Amino acid sequence: MCALPCSPHMLSSIKVLEQGNSYDLRSLIKRLDLVFVRDADNNTLLHHACMLGNVEAVRLLIDSGLHPNVGNVEGHTPLCDAALHGSVEIVALLLQYGVDVNPPSYWGSPLLYATQNQHLDVMRLLINAGAQIDSPDRTGMCPLHVAVQHQFYAGVHVLLLAGADPNQRMRLTTPLHIAAKMDDLLMARYLIAHGAFPSPIDMDNHTPLDLVSRNSPLFNFLKSVQHQVPSLQSLIRLTLRPWIGSMTKDDIDKLRLPPSICEYLTFVRL
Repeated sequence: MCALPCSPHMLSSIKVLEQGNSYDLRSLIKRLDLVFVRDADNNTLLHHACMLGNVEAVRLLIDSGLHPNVGNVEGHTPLCDAALHGSVEIVALLLQYGVDVNPPSYWGSPLLYATQNQHLDVMRLLINAGAQIDSPDRTGMCPLHVAVQHQFYAGVHVLLLAGADPNQRMRLTTPLHIAAKMDDLLMARYLIAHGAFPSPIDMDNHTPLDLVSRNSPLFNFLKSVQHQVPSLQSLIRLTLRPWIGSMTKDDIDKLRLPPSICEYLTFVRL
């Protein structure tokens, strides 16, 4: 993609954002037509305010008329930057302004950015705002693939409880293939508990079992579940997963279930 020429006011404006002086920022807003202040990648000052974590600047820029959904040359919006840098406050603020939680960004969604950088609270905010759980980037990587690859167990837990598909394929590679390549027994057990198929075939005609060392703990586990019929209680748990996943801890406590059952239903206990 062709980069645009940088606005002559962009560098000086970014310095004002970095310094965080509200008086200077208000003066800047009065002097400039913010719509035309862009860098070489077509990022606006709002993009840079999100990158810098300047909450007040984000609020002032939007209130001054800068559109919060504006994208750069790759469709990357301010929400993408806020998610990438893990600013819970800015993400929450942008969502209050009604930004698109699923912008058509070339490199991936805000949820994927938050997952990639292990910003768990931002992930929760985006999911609750309607982020598409299985939305892939240009390579086919979904947030769950990314979380498994980074061994981000808390992120995997949040995504799966929110309804992420454990059998989602990236060029035929499933999250279980990735866990197998990393010899991650805990991740494999977790994915299987959430309904991952034990023998999917990737583009090289390999199953996860083919990717692990023979007689290793992971090999033995995957072999044991190849033809295993799911129990009735595991099927009930999977059926209840979307409902349980949408509940807060307080909501679950109000059910007055024994702790062991709560742990089982929320996949704390596999």
